[in-house]
Amino acid sequence: MKGFFRFITFLLFFGIILLGFLFAVNNTTEVILWVGFDLPPFSVGELVIIVFIVGGLLGLFLGVGIFRQMKHLLQIRKLRSQIEKLQGNAEHEKS
Repeated sequence: MKGFFRFITFLLFFGIILLGFLFAVNNTTEVILWVGFDLPPFSVGELVIIVFIVGGLLGLFLGVGIFRQMKHLLQIRKLRSQIEKLQGNAEHEKS
């Protein structure tokens, strides 16, 4: 079953790459962007693909940081509950 999901994931990835390539080939109108200074002309297709890749990478890096933080918070919560449990056991043994 795992192999099937990998195959489906590969097909989706390949399809997205193919659609991006077709979009870039069919949208060759050049535009000039100004972001404080003039950038060289880019075709609309290239620009959309560049923005898509940069946004995906930025989202990936931010997502990794958020999941790492969540993992650490869950670990802290687990360790605190273990400490409380051990303290409760220690107080019970003193009685």
